[in-house]
Amino acid sequence: MKKVKCLSLILSVLLLMQSVLVPAAAETETTQTEQAETEQAITAQTEELPFGTVCIQKGCRTINGMAPLAGSEKKLDTAQSVFLYETNSNTVVYAYNPDVKLHPGTLAKIVMALIVVENCGMDDVVTVTEGIQSYVPAGVNKVQSESLKSNEQIKVRDLLYALLLINANDAAVALAHHVSGTTAAFLELMNKRVKQMGCTNTEFGNVSGLYTAVSNSTARDMARIVQEATKNETFREVFGAKSYQIPDTNMVKGRKEFKTQNYMIDDSTLQDFYDSRVTGGFASYYESYGASIVCTAEYKNMNFIAVILGATRTFAENGWMPLNYGNFNEMSDLLEYAFNSFKINRIIYEGMALSTFKVNGGECNAVGQANVNVDTVVPVNAQMKNIQMNYKAVDGGLTAPIKKDQMIATLEVVYRTSVLTEVEVYAMSDVRRADKTGVTIRSAAVEGSKGTPGFLSALGTICVIVLGVAIAYLAFNAYMRNRIRARRRKRRAQRRRNN
Repeated sequence: MKKVKCLSLILSVLLLMQSVLVPAAAETETTQTEQAETEQAITAQTEELPFGTVCIQKGCRTINGMAPLAGSEKKLDTAQSVFLYETNSNTVVYAYNPDVKLHPGTLAKIVMALIVVENCGMDDVVTVTEGIQSYVPAGVNKVQSESLKSNEQIKVRDLLYALLLINANDAAVALAHHVSGTTAAFLELMNKRVKQMGCTNTEFGNVSGLYTAVSNSTARDMARIVQEATKNETFREVFGAKSYQIPDTNMVKGRKEFKTQNYMIDDSTLQDFYDSRVTGGFASYYESYGASIVCTAEYKNMNFIAVILGATRTFAENGWMPLNYGNFNEMSDLLEYAFNSFKINRIIYEGMALSTFKVNGGECNAVGQANVNVDTVVPVNAQMKNIQMNYKAVDGGLTAPIKKDQMIATLEVVYRTSVLTEVEVYAMSDVRRADKTGVTIRSAAVEGSKGTPGFLSALGTICVIVLGVAIAYLAFNAYMRNRIRARRRKRRAQRRRNN
């Protein structure tokens, strides 16, 4: 009997220790786990890019996108740098060496034309500088069919068409002098203007882009320049023109009509490269700089800016007949690739339910929705199931109450290795606290795996095992005592009958 009492006392002590220490251990364990998760979240936030920059640094969103949708592997034969940008959806579709500095050649005249239309009226009259030809290098393009004359009076419109359609360098000098007084002063305007556009890798050495070693730009910067320039309606008109004839002036009568040197937009001179989808462009070729071209092209609901720098032009044995133009050939290939391989899809709709998010202490989960429409370029065979949605709750988690239209998460939309866009996610409806609805929330303790909390948890487990063994022992012991008593009673009864 004493043994039973002692055993009962020991069991009571063990049960008391288990009931007190194990919950404390669980609470300590939970606190340590939560602290570790918080530290990990803080570290992850430090290492991760801020919202809105992931789709640029690790994706194809905006003209600054560093991870083009179609990658950056070489696709064209000779081009040293390529950039393909879809403006309606702000998607960098393809890029090859987009930020490598190269000589832009006469593509500098695009910036010149932009500054002129921003500072002059098209009907403004320019008085050509005395001795204009002394400012223009020999052997370069000039106004057809007769070069500009000293003191000739000609409109800005006429000079702009000559500048962009036939690359006329005397027109460049006349416009520079008209706007700024000297070509040096106009050059300062050009370099200041490109910096305003965000072209940090671009600097021009003169207004024509010829005979200077200091000029440099990149395919991405040239796309920025074209995007900014084509916002101007007057520039777009000249940029997309096929031909022009300068009216009679005070010095020259009967100048002939001239055709654009951009064979992508007009087939009257050369039919091989004409593309009805091309809406504007400008080409440059000089032996030292290679063959370059920029184009705007539109088809269905896609509008591309395409840039090729430094392609190789090859000639027949006579030395003057091109066998391969380089810039035009490869621009044709690039546009075929663009329009045949891609499409624009709306991947996010305003008001679209996106996902559900757990709310700590809430009566239910929160449903997130988008408040914007998002269009992007995707491959023609892409389906929504190919697009990955990565959600991240704000502040690492949500706690009730949540208000309708409260921002609750962010979303990264990923196709293969490129982040297409980032979207803020808002609560579709309120989520009240559970204690305000009569719902009881129960939580389970987190078991530890090491240290003091783990030891106490193990101690609790041992207590339970010992308790089970003790109960089994007591039950068996009571059973055996009852059997012994029964036998004794039976023997006593037998003796009484025998007596």
